[in-house]
Amino acid sequence: MAIDKEQYPRNSYSDEDRKLIISLLNEYAEKLLNICEEIDKQQRFLTVSLLIYSLVIFIYFHLFYHFIDNTTATRSLIIIPIVFCTFMIYMYFGRQKLGLLKRNARIISTRLEKVIRVASQLQEHILIDFAARLELALRLSDAEWALQNYTNLINRKLFRLF
Repeated sequence: MAIDKEQYPRNSYSDEDRKLIISLLNEYAEKLLNICEEIDKQQRFLTVSLLIYSLVIFIYFHLFYHFIDNTTATRSLIIIPIVFCTFMIYMYFGRQKLGLLKRNARIISTRLEKVIRVASQLQEHILIDFAARLELALRLSDAEWALQNYTNLINRKLFRLF
């Protein structure tokens, strides 16, 4: 593929531009991957917490119904609202953290999309040696993979409770 030097002069993109684009691709892709990992952890943690809470309540009612006499049962009824309120507060703050992580991921992904667009243009129009072109192509594919990972995480349907 021959590049017309008059249509895209070498001076339009410098080596510093290429290095800056590569560093931005690395930075935003790494940030997005870290945030996606945190989102995944938080979603799994909230789902497991909900399942454990449901199991505890089920066991508690099972024991309460079958094995506890009436005097003990009356006193132990206080535990249910305390556990429920604590769990609801815990879930509220967990959901808030998850929402903040998703908002940050959306911002980073938008920035990464713009950097990928510029890097693709740079890759097509810059006249550089093979090693520099390969480095740019690899960083670009890493950034696209991070963006695809984010898209898959957000669109995941399995246990879509949170």
